[in-house]
Amino acid sequence: MRKLLSYLKPYRGRIALATLLMAISAGCDLLLPTLMSDVLDKGVYGAAEADTFGYILKTAAWMLGISLVSLASVCGGYWVVYRVIAGYTQSLRSALFRKVHSMTLEEVGKIGTSNLVTRSTHDVSTFTDVIAMLCGSILIIPLMFLGGVFLCMRKDVFLSLVILCAVPLLIGAGMLMSKKIERLWEVSDEYCDRQNDLVRERLRGIRVIRAFNREQQAHEKITDATRTMADNIIRANVRMEIIDPAAAFVLNGAALLVVFLGGLRMERGSGLTAGDVFAVIQYIGIILGAIVSVSYDIVMLPHVRVAVRRLSQITESTGLEDDRPARGLTFSGAVDLDHVSFTYPGGSLPALSDVDLHIRPGEWVSVIGGTGSGKTTLAELLLAFRAPTEGTIRFDGLDAAALSPKDIRNNVSCSLQKSMLYAGTVAENLRMGKPDASDAELWDALEKAQVADFIREQPEGLDFRLEPAGTNVSGGQKQRIAIARALLKDAPLYIFDDSFSALDFLTEAKVRRAMNESLAGKTRIVITQRVVSAMHSDRIFVLADGVLVGAGTHAELLESCSIYREIYLSQTGGAVA
Repeated sequence: MRKLLSYLKPYRGRIALATLLMAISAGCDLLLPTLMSDVLDKGVYGAAEADTFGYILKTAAWMLGISLVSLASVCGGYWVVYRVIAGYTQSLRSALFRKVHSMTLEEVGKIGTSNLVTRSTHDVSTFTDVIAMLCGSILIIPLMFLGGVFLCMRKDVFLSLVILCAVPLLIGAGMLMSKKIERLWEVSDEYCDRQNDLVRERLRGIRVIRAFNREQQAHEKITDATRTMADNIIRANVRMEIIDPAAAFVLNGAALLVVFLGGLRMERGSGLTAGDVFAVIQYIGIILGAIVSVSYDIVMLPHVRVAVRRLSQITESTGLEDDRPARGLTFSGAVDLDHVSFTYPGGSLPALSDVDLHIRPGEWVSVIGGTGSGKTTLAELLLAFRAPTEGTIRFDGLDAAALSPKDIRNNVSCSLQKSMLYAGTVAENLRMGKPDASDAELWDALEKAQVADFIREQPEGLDFRLEPAGTNVSGGQKQRIAIARALLKDAPLYIFDDSFSALDFLTEAKVRRAMNESLAGKTRIVITQRVVSAMHSDRIFVLADGVLVGAGTHAELLESCSIYREIYLSQTGGAVA
């Protein structure tokens, strides 16, 4: 909570100004019942010889002026408040966005992508709405309550005692309504996450869903999640809104009691006037209005607590930002994995188990295995996205656990399994690999990746705009642009994680030939399921169910590794010589 509120610090001056304006408005509102009481006592029921009509006009003019000051103050106060909230919301969402991008993959996986989206939108809106309420009422509610009580008692102490009955009733109603409401908000937010997750899943897999005629089942899942979410939101809001009719009942009951008791006291000659009774009724309304605001805040508190807990999971995450400063290291390309094991959080079996491999500087190695064998997990470990559960990873003999992730990634260029392109031009996407690259360097990288001809066909050339995730190019073109981006970066270590899966064999051969020429002397780790992508490597490592089952050249593995031989035969259909 404290960390979330820390983003309000730059707006303290504006909050003070808004509070002052609101206080002026509250002061004006407290003056009006007294003036109205004077209109009744000195104007309407004044002495016959007095200029009662003139007094009424004069007091009415004062009331109009005070009302205009109150209106201007409250409008100015809320204008400042919502300017503050707009800036605060932007700051908070920017901070959450940066934090999410610094989180480890374990932390992202634990919370979930869909949950991160709803927390950065829905939960931030919930929290900032309450902050807006507090900015406008943190001083006003006590001022209205205390000022109303004081002025009410000035009119008549006995009638003011009605407040002692009404206030506990309203506060009790607020506390009663807030009971068990927190769980309703928790469930509704959980199913909001679930609904978002199902919609994203449906959009991503819409072709598969239609191909297998599973649209009805997908629709039913979303419907069930929406119905559960809506049911809990409705129940929570019904409980919250009960405070309004409860407040109206208490307020009208208090007014009725004041009129009855006031009439009795006037009959007994207590000196109480009709104007005093009218003023007391209005002051009680002001006081109870302040209490209603407090009661509403009490009812809102469970929802805020849920939002704060969910947001705090992001802000308090460990993240990749740590106290290991980048030292500007330059590696030679040597990589050693000493008995490395890794198990995903909540997983029963390790994704990698006791992997021991050593890569020399400038060596071209391939890691081959079937789906789920741990290849991509190995790439994530080498990129410091994850830390091994057991064992040690070393770069040039330096323990990766003691290095800054920035130092590691500055020495690695990669093209990952999912070729991620971003909205923008081809040149902008490529320069993510090398920000100061010239156009000639961009074309050279595109030539090596065998995608230059496609870019030349576009009228815009390097300024050809890619849609988000590269939806306006084919899968093979996406992979080749991603490969070009990786080749553009000058690094001692290159990782290609299943980067050729969408390429035909002829195009892949051309890309590999260009890579061999341009990356000579650099360490290359090619992660693949294709034998043809691995067979010409200096060495091949074979993974099966997270275990390293073979290491050697293509010829050696055909003789010594049955799993590699099976992969070779299944993909080539040939006999082993």
